[in-house]
Amino acid sequence: SFPVQESEELLLVTDKGQLIRTGVAQIRIAGRATQGVWILRTSEDEHVVAAERLEDVGGEEAGEGE
Repeated sequence: SFPVQESEELLLVTDKGQLIRTGVAQIRIAGRATQGVWILRTSEDEHVVAAERLEDVGGEEAGEGE
């Protein structure tokens, strides 16, 4: 685990090549009594091999303003 800010995004990659990029603000906050929040569902033989925090780049998408 690692700390994140609401303005950042998460990038997750599995050993089967599945990739997801999602904004931290889009992830539901759950209380202690819960079992967590699903961000990426994997198959039984698939594992997350990388998780990276992407910093906010000012809200501009790649290629905007060119």
